[in-house]
Amino acid sequence: MAALDEQPAVVLICEAVLPDGSWRELLDHTLRLPLPPPLIVVAPHADDRLWMDVLNCGGYNLLAIPLEEREVFRLVSMAWRHLRDRAQRRVRMAGT
Repeated sequence: MAALDEQPAVVLICEAVLPDGSWRELLDHTLRLPLPPPLIVVAPHADDRLWMDVLNCGGYNLLAIPLEEREVFRLVSMAWRHLRDRAQRRVRMAGT
């Protein structure tokens, strides 16, 4: 997580279960950053409960394993645009 403080990310993708923590801990850390990157969680059992948990906690979305190339591309593209739009709104608001 310290790497995020040094090198900003545009979109984060992580597994639901991490060897040294959880997606929630990673999300909590990113939400403290000046411009938090959207977090996409990847899980082999991507059910509605986990999807709602990710969204309710502030994550961007959930991807099911096995990954489908088109769906990964679509979600990452949407997440990138979401971050870009947030950054542009910040710039406009700072200029007023």
